[in-house]
Amino acid sequence: MRQKRLLRWQDRALLTLSALLLLLLIFRIETATAQEDQWGLEFQGDGGSQRSLAINTEMQVTITGLVARIDVTQAFRNGGRGWSEAIYRFPLPDGSAVDRMTVQVGTRILVSEIQEKRDARRQYQQAKSSGKVTILLEQQRANQFETRLANIGPNEEITVSISFLARVDYRDGSFSLRIPMTFTPRWDRGAPAILSGFFNETSPVPTVMTVFGTGAGPNDHYLDLNIDLRTGLKLASLESRYHDVDIQPSLNGYTIYLADPDTRTDRVFELTWTPDFGTSPESTLMTFDDGDAVYAMLMLAPPLAEAIRPQPREVVFIVDTSGSMAGVSLTQAKAALMQGLDYLGEDDRFNLIHFNSDSHLLFPQSMPLYTPYLLEAEAFIDDLVANGGTNMAPALDMALNLPLQAGLLRQVVFITDGSVGNEGELLLQIGEELRDSRLFTVSIGSAPNSWFMRKAAEIGRGNHTHIGRLNEVEESMSRLWSRIQNPAIKNICVDWGMEAEFYPEIVPDLYAGEPLWLYARLPFQPVEVTICGELEGRPWELSSTVLPGVGNENLATLWARSKIEALEDSRIFGEDPGFIRDAVTDLALEFGLLTPYTSMVAVDATPSRPQGETLNSEEIPNLLPAGSSATTASFSQTATGWVAQLMLSFITLLIATCMLLLSPLSRKGGARPPMTGEKGSGSINQAERIIVAHRAFLD
Repeated sequence: MRQKRLLRWQDRALLTLSALLLLLLIFRIETATAQEDQWGLEFQGDGGSQRSLAINTEMQVTITGLVARIDVTQAFRNGGRGWSEAIYRFPLPDGSAVDRMTVQVGTRILVSEIQEKRDARRQYQQAKSSGKVTILLEQQRANQFETRLANIGPNEEITVSISFLARVDYRDGSFSLRIPMTFTPRWDRGAPAILSGFFNETSPVPTVMTVFGTGAGPNDHYLDLNIDLRTGLKLASLESRYHDVDIQPSLNGYTIYLADPDTRTDRVFELTWTPDFGTSPESTLMTFDDGDAVYAMLMLAPPLAEAIRPQPREVVFIVDTSGSMAGVSLTQAKAALMQGLDYLGEDDRFNLIHFNSDSHLLFPQSMPLYTPYLLEAEAFIDDLVANGGTNMAPALDMALNLPLQAGLLRQVVFITDGSVGNEGELLLQIGEELRDSRLFTVSIGSAPNSWFMRKAAEIGRGNHTHIGRLNEVEESMSRLWSRIQNPAIKNICVDWGMEAEFYPEIVPDLYAGEPLWLYARLPFQPVEVTICGELEGRPWELSSTVLPGVGNENLATLWARSKIEALEDSRIFGEDPGFIRDAVTDLALEFGLLTPYTSMVAVDATPSRPQGETLNSEEIPNLLPAGSSATTASFSQTATGWVAQLMLSFITLLIATCMLLLSPLSRKGGARPPMTGEKGSGSINQAERIIVAHRAFLD
């Protein structure tokens, strides 16, 4: 009788344990859904889990000619009772040069110094430990930076101002400036699984990286932006693509500011303006003499697309269908693919590939534009569903190694949000496998990984297009196809009239509607610069003279940033890392630039935090890009999908529990001898086997 009572107690314990595990799974699903706007790391202070710090952003942008000076002011406000350290990551425009930082603490202004990263970290830690207000600015990725601000007192607000230069783009007769405000979480192989706290410590399946996103409170992540557009040209158009703005004429041009005071930092800001002239300028040359050298920026604008004759091509479409593309991004991608099929010529051939955790090729070799193949391609596009990880490498390998099509130029059109963490590996793969192909990247979504997309297109000898909204697909893809039907100018050479150090060193092909930018350091002022090449197979030449009174010291900073980028790119192709580190560090210290090896640090002279007071660290999350959800961005993106995985896990656990409880051994109430290597009673081992079975399923 005692044994039967014991067994019944064991059965009840087993049922209780099983119910607890099921409740944990349900709680995980509901927490991810209900707290969509709170996913991210939280601060654990004396009062428990809380969000004590808030951040708002002000931007002042001054655009002069082809360069923008952007001053970003971020106010870190501590609404808690304790002392805090704020940690915040933020994106920058591609190719930006960060060169200034100041901190306002009350009435005191702290000015940063550029130092080697190790020295800056040491100084920051010492100041942090001694209770002094201190800030550290570091580069985390090529287009992501991190701010650490220590010793923010209770109810105190500290303002940080960061200044950088960005290049104004020119394409299809229009100028534009793009400023990212947040970023899409990056997918990386082998990152810790989201569910690791429940069942397994690591996961062999691809997962997303740690997400610092979506923890915004009700009073933070607001944006105030003002732009001073200094242009002497009459404009045919001036618009903001993704934000409502007010535009006012000014003495120097136009003043633009946000119309909505409740604007949040959840999408890229893009301003475009088109001069009112009949034909696009062919080249522009700006210079600056600092006494030791002359710095120059040369922009070459190609002929209009209508002047270029198309040639037969093989076009291979690659589309990202990973979890981060769910929603509007995949809708945009599908529309772009359909638009691409419409623009193919009768002599072209085509193929399609989609990828997430796995890659899928439509045809074993590219096919002509026959109706059955087109119908099959349209069905392929209609069936695309966003799920899984962002494993790009196999898809690129598939596209670049398809059987060759005699007499056809292979163009690979790559449509993705670029949310990957292994950018270096992918760029190296593109460089090694490209051969005679051309790679054109189309970034999708409100906050794509633009740096990777631009760099992939540069190495792929193509160009990059961004689509931020569904209503832009037709216009953007139309421009893309007009550009890539044929390179406008091949085999470009530049004669500076003297020895010159310029970047990029290998000048790419020039495509219709896509400008080319070169930055040079010269021993003295040039009279003119001559550009030569092949236009539709014929020799072509153009001379450019200096625009007087336009260049300033910003050109020296942009040249240094271009050289640093070229040095960093050489690492991808096997250059000695030690040499790169030393060269980049020396250049960054000379020009006062933030790089992977240099940081900006500022320290207050007087301690603020009393000794004995605890300092808590808090991650301030970014907003997820508009149109994204915390569940798709934060959970493990496997081929099955996190929702399906949890539901299947739930069913598996339920079935395993029922099978064990209804087994003959359980019904008879008898106890079996322990198996080899087991300890304790049979019922305890049953519970262990349930957990082991569930862990095996997740693995």
